[in-house]
Amino acid sequence: MLRSTLSKVMWVGRAPLLWVGLALLVALAMVGLLAPRAYAAPSTFTVNLTADTPDANLSNAVCDVNPTVSGNQCTLRAAIQQANANNNPTETDLINFNIPDSIDPGVKTISPGSILPSIEEPVIIDGYSQPGSSVNTLAKATNAKLLIELNGKDTITRGLNVFASNSVVRGLVIRRFTDIGINNAPNGDLLTNVRIEGNFIGTNASGTSALGNGAGVNFFAVANSTIGGTSRASRNLISGNKFEGVFIEGGGNFGQGSADNNLIQGNLIGTQKDGVTALGNGNAGVALLSDADGNRILSNSIFANGALGIDLGNNGPTANDPGDTDTGSNRLQNFPVISSAKTISGTTTIAGTLNSRPFELYTIQFFSSPSGDEGQTFIGQKVVATDSSGNATFSFTPTTAVALGRQITATATRQATGDTSEFSAAKQVTAS
Repeated sequence: MLRSTLSKVMWVGRAPLLWVGLALLVALAMVGLLAPRAYAAPSTFTVNLTADTPDANLSNAVCDVNPTVSGNQCTLRAAIQQANANNNPTETDLINFNIPDSIDPGVKTISPGSILPSIEEPVIIDGYSQPGSSVNTLAKATNAKLLIELNGKDTITRGLNVFASNSVVRGLVIRRFTDIGINNAPNGDLLTNVRIEGNFIGTNASGTSALGNGAGVNFFAVANSTIGGTSRASRNLISGNKFEGVFIEGGGNFGQGSADNNLIQGNLIGTQKDGVTALGNGNAGVALLSDADGNRILSNSIFANGALGIDLGNNGPTANDPGDTDTGSNRLQNFPVISSAKTISGTTTIAGTLNSRPFELYTIQFFSSPSGDEGQTFIGQKVVATDSSGNATFSFTPTTAVALGRQITATATRQATGDTSEFSAAKQVTAS
């Protein structure tokens, strides 16, 4: 009895101390002192120099290459370094630009002396933040005004290496990098939710002459990401590059993920900024290799490229197969066959067929070009349904008549999977 009473007294005496200890542990955990690594909030770094100097102190979350000078002296290299060091993998940092005209009047040119640091944590690099810049407002061409330029001077291999999901590159002129203008690839198995929008890749800042990279944009083991988009402001100009404008490949041979379910939409690929004048990429406009399915290639202006406008397999034209059961990039989606294209009394009628998988819906997009078998001008689309044999017929009338002598092409996109075909063979518009 005595022992029991003493035990109760001792417990009551210790209880306040125990509760104080627990409260202290909770408080420490709440301020992060017990966490193995504290995550920082997203940061904004403003580039105000065209120089290529690295950051002076990566531990202070401040982009500054020269602390001895009043204010922050921030280069693009230093901003990327700080964004990588910020330790916020679930947040997205922002790199803005405010480079004075006194440093570089007009277009501000950044010429890296070596490859810039890879982007390892999510970041938005926004060239449109530079005062005086403006996004595109035109329906088919681009009048975007870009004032931030990355120049590889034909000596640096890559402009930007994007290795972090949920990153955005917008509003930059990227030219004369010997390998790739924007290289997107994962550090791990897969890169997702990357957006490349509103850039000029392979041209001058005026969008009128070729200053090409090796390839324009590379998606390697990148999925669910976008080049361009549905808005006018997101339109990229990807022209004048030495090889492909856009190159998409899965990483299965390297133990990394497939390049599936990407969207390439609304871009100018192989034209000047007017969307009409030829400024082709040396090889394909858009090339897909292995482990790359469900990639939608929609409503672009693809024209004057050295090889195919869209190349599934990067091996030249792929023939249609009955029932569309073959496999390969974008499942080697069959293209439409245009049987006639006629303009009579101010009305154009395009007719043809599609053979693909049975009982499926397909979006047929139509394009007009002055020559060749690509698609300079998107003129409209129609959804068709295949029958039990995988066959569908179509007749389409664009809202504006197509001039006699123009070439009509079409693509097919399988709605269930997003696979887009190569361009069809061209059909000349006639009067009868």
